[in-house]
Amino acid sequence: MLRDKVSYDNLISIVVIYNPDFNQLRNIINKQLVNFKNLLLINNSPELDLSEFNCEQIKIINNSSNFGLAKALNIGILEAKNKKFQFVALFDQDTLLPLDFSKKMINFINNCEHDKACLFCPNFYNLVTNRFNKINKIKFLRLKRYYPVDESVSLPSFSITSGSLIDLSKFKEIGFFDENLFIDLVDTEWCLRAHNYGYKILQNNKVIVQHSLGEGHIKLFNLSIQIHSPSRLYYYFRNSIYLYTLPHISFNWVVIDFLRNILRFIFYMLFVKNRIKYFRYIIKGYYHGFIKKMDKLDE
Repeated sequence: MLRDKVSYDNLISIVVIYNPDFNQLRNIINKQLVNFKNLLLINNSPELDLSEFNCEQIKIINNSSNFGLAKALNIGILEAKNKKFQFVALFDQDTLLPLDFSKKMINFINNCEHDKACLFCPNFYNLVTNRFNKINKIKFLRLKRYYPVDESVSLPSFSITSGSLIDLSKFKEIGFFDENLFIDLVDTEWCLRAHNYGYKILQNNKVIVQHSLGEGHIKLFNLSIQIHSPSRLYYYFRNSIYLYTLPHISFNWVVIDFLRNILRFIFYMLFVKNRIKYFRYIIKGYYHGFIKKMDKLDE
């Protein structure tokens, strides 16, 4: 089956926005406008006025509250389908693009010979840890993580949503993003579900975006480990438990993720400040995951 060709005309960029730094947001939107003819802003902050971005290239959808990342992305995807676009480029507000991002990614997709590719992504440089992204590949009872030094194209088992280009037709078979997750593991779950349908993720390592992942980092031995807020840890641990119950999540992944969460818990208890607060949020996350309380966290 031949893949549809992506072009500037049938591609729309979707950016989810929540409580941004406005100066940074202006810079990000300007880079978006250079790369895309069509831009859709999904505003998850009802009190935030984005009217200064009104222009012919941009459409703004203002949500009545913070619907979470997954639902905001789905709102954008449905809008793109209704407007008869064929491809979407998905972003959050923390991704800064090079000026030739769309040109290189469009060429990458159109010249790709892998028939079962469903998601195309760039490599990214994490501005929080000041390091490049590692490729994540699921092996038997372990997660192989490495820098793609000798690979121009990689096939990770999953990737972050921001920077991903997806053929809209794939959502018909694979499904939309799981809104139960709200935030965190939204991308991982969708990629694992796509793999269950026989699809692959392709990463173009020649295209690099700058992305802020985490709220700080700690240097431990020779590692630079990103740290997240207590509320983000809540969602991560809660959503991990939720993923374990899904039919398309393999037992192999359950073991890998469970062991990694043990290490993650130990790390936060030993090396991160406010460990009592982190402990409470992690335990609450586990508990809510077990009882399937998947609403927005009430803080």
